[in-house]
Amino acid sequence: MPRDSFHQNPRITYPQSPSEWRTYTPQPHFIQPRIVEQPDPARLEKQCIYRKKLEKAKSKAAKKKSDFSLLKFVKLAKIKSKEIYMWEENLKPERLKVLMKYLTSPVELDQLYAAQALGQLGIAEESVLSALRSTVQECNSLPLQYEAARSLALLGCLETSVVKVLLRHLKAMSMDQRKDALAALKVSLQAWSVMPPFERSCIAGQSCLIRNLERLVNLQDPLEEMSFDAALCLGYLDKTSPVAQNMMLICLTQRDWKKKNQALVMLIKHMVIKDAVIIQSVLHQLQHSPVYKHRVDSAKLLTTIGLETIQQEGMEENVFTVLLGKLSAEPFLVVRQSVALAVEELKMKKQIWDIVERQLRDEAAVVRKQAVIALGVLGLRHKNVFFAMLEMLELDTSEDVRVQVIRTFATLGMNNVYVRKSLMNKEQTEGILARECTKALKILDKLSEAQKESMLQTYMVN
Repeated sequence: MPRDSFHQNPRITYPQSPSEWRTYTPQPHFIQPRIVEQPDPARLEKQCIYRKKLEKAKSKAAKKKSDFSLLKFVKLAKIKSKEIYMWEENLKPERLKVLMKYLTSPVELDQLYAAQALGQLGIAEESVLSALRSTVQECNSLPLQYEAARSLALLGCLETSVVKVLLRHLKAMSMDQRKDALAALKVSLQAWSVMPPFERSCIAGQSCLIRNLERLVNLQDPLEEMSFDAALCLGYLDKTSPVAQNMMLICLTQRDWKKKNQALVMLIKHMVIKDAVIIQSVLHQLQHSPVYKHRVDSAKLLTTIGLETIQQEGMEENVFTVLLGKLSAEPFLVVRQSVALAVEELKMKKQIWDIVERQLRDEAAVVRKQAVIALGVLGLRHKNVFFAMLEMLELDTSEDVRVQVIRTFATLGMNNVYVRKSLMNKEQTEGILARECTKALKILDKLSEAQKESMLQTYMVN
């Protein structure tokens, strides 16, 4: 054998092919069975592109088919969006002149439009009221008479002729007519009930109106919208009505949050019923209502009830616990601010301050975060709390706590040198802290500009 046998032997590659040890001849186009079909990447990419093209072609064909079928019935035209006119204050007099002209038009449709629009415009001038009154008294058309009476009711005029027309519609067989008349009556009576007693005008036929409203409440199912609206109108007219009170108490047990809120406002503000059941319903709404405006109303209703009544009913501890929790657990700032105002009115602020300031030194990051959120609406009563929060911004181990400290400084409008310096230093870094510092500095800049403008206006010489 020659010396250099390396060139004589065949080269073997490693790892060797499995065919070296195979004892059978494989089929030419045999595909090994797999649990999941996994094509190679190149084939998969081509398939994806092909599939997208195929789906696009199918959608085009379907669209073309639907367009073709629609063409048989509808002309191809762009649908014009409904025009909404935003009337400014300087345009209202011009609008009023046009509507007054339409009210005396020989065309009844123009008169109907003008009578309806005058109520929606909300201008209770004597010329408008006299024109609508004459329409109610002199017009022979019942639809026009009703629209004029409805507009007068919306403008706060519940005179004899107006009440007669509304009563006629309340007694009508048509449910739509009853609902429409009740809606106008509810708006008018709500505005009337809010006025001071010495400013309220006398409502014509009040006893007859009360009887018809009671009949409507008893006639309908308690869960019906019309029955509830009739009970609201009845409560505005007569706050001692047992029919209206019973309906409001029934609504507190329902799942409709809107009705619950209206019932609580009626019971507390108008009927002055403030027992333990009502207070518990207010707390339940504050905790569980999905509508943030209802939660704001709940905080205001607790203020209306007052601390003395809450103590008499033995609910002070429950109210304190719920308000303390909502100061940090509530996601909406406006609700937290309303709760903070309620805490101050109910003389619970000092106790809550003591608890929250102790929580700033808690070992749990969640507790510290909740304390910072609560102080964002309660405010800082001591300088040492302010410097403690500045220290937390620099040294706290939890990023969430530091973010909440930044937001609290922005919410409270703390536009001083220490806060600005700390925020500007953090703004130079990266991450969520830098972004939050940028937002906070923008808010503080806007506040400082607004303060400067207000100061300049106070020094302006007229």
